Amino acid sequence: MARLSEDEIRIRRMVGSRIRELRQALDLRATELAARAGISQSQLSKLENGKASISIPVLTSLCRVLDRPLSYLFQKEEEIPRVLGTMTTVSGPENRGLMWFASEVNRRSGGHMSIIPLWATVLGSAPDQVAMLRQGVIDLFIEELIFYQHLAPAVKLISLPYVFSDDAHLLSFLGSPFFQERVREPLAKSGIRILNRRWNWRRGLERVLVARRPITRPQEVKGLKVRIFDSPALARFWEELGARPVVVPWPRVREAWEAGEFDLLPTHRSHLYPLGFCRQGRFVTLLGDVPPALAVTVNEQKYLSLPPAVQSALVESCDAAGEFFSEEIRRAEVGNQEANLRQYGAVYLQVDLEPWRRAAREVVERLAREGSVDLEAWRTVEALAPAGESV
Repeated sequence: MARLSEDEIRIRRMVGSRIRELRQALDLRATELAARAGISQSQLSKLENGKASISIPVLTSLCRVLDRPLSYLFQKEEEIPRVLGTMTTVSGPENRGLMWFASEVNRRSGGHMSIIPLWATVLGSAPDQVAMLRQGVIDLFIEELIFYQHLAPAVKLISLPYVFSDDAHLLSFLGSPFFQERVREPLAKSGIRILNRRWNWRRGLERVLVARRPITRPQEVKGLKVRIFDSPALARFWEELGARPVVVPWPRVREAWEAGEFDLLPTHRSHLYPLGFCRQGRFVTLLGDVPPALAVTVNEQKYLSLPPAVQSALVESCDAAGEFFSEEIRRAEVGNQEANLRQYGAVYLQVDLEPWRRAAREVVERLAREGSVDLEAWRTVEALAPAGESV
């Protein structure tokens, strides 16, 4: 069992104390509260004593009986939080960037808005969190656009390698009328608002492929098991290259990698050292691909209920924090690579990227023709490519 972080221990204790405080204020016996919330008395006892894993559905049931919003259980005494935010499970520069965003929101809103950090172990998978965001169980979510694929299918294309030739190409697509019509507007209708104006939340320097043996050409992935998240389009992409996709949720990736459940790990360069991926596979193929942009999204109803000044504070903080977040990752990677080489004997492979780009383009074109990815999205990406260059 993974050891709990100090933040997780603190959150458990704080939540338990709040539940007990509310129960006693309402003069409810533990047996009565447990029965009305549909949980066992022993589970309630563990929660109140900070000994149980936090489950959002259970806490939601308890809050219904206790007549308090879920956010009440997580707020500090000196704060009146307006937004419940989800943070990252990756320690290091990403977490520092997200915490800076939280403090910037509080500062720019004059203390009227607080973001409370939670861990993915509390909230579940990214798709679960998107559902919670729509339902208003959580108010803020920061992740890659692919996790909104069931609400805006056009973003399926973004998860595939080598779709964009460079950063400017990606930003052109994210700022295009197509993106406004086929992504921003459908998400808004689904109850989710994208705050990004500059799209400067960038996860890492580039995409990489981690393996237990050197991988230098696309043909060498044939027959190997590759980890993917739950994305039919991404599964089809790797199948077309001859690999065998294995769906592993992100919270289980390190455990599954150590257990040998797959052979190839496509990931972000910035994740290599903080998560110790090179302990099991020291060969890192540098793919030179454009790193993904993270979307900062908020529950639409919550956003519309905020005063204009607080709305502005959120959007401006999003812009400012994106720069900090991305720079923290770039800065940390210098030391991380040195540590990866020293501690794990990592081998960073500079390979000829043209075969990878050519293979990826051929696969994406086939997927677009067969309907696995949005054909119009692909045509828009091609039309926006820099003059004289192909994607």
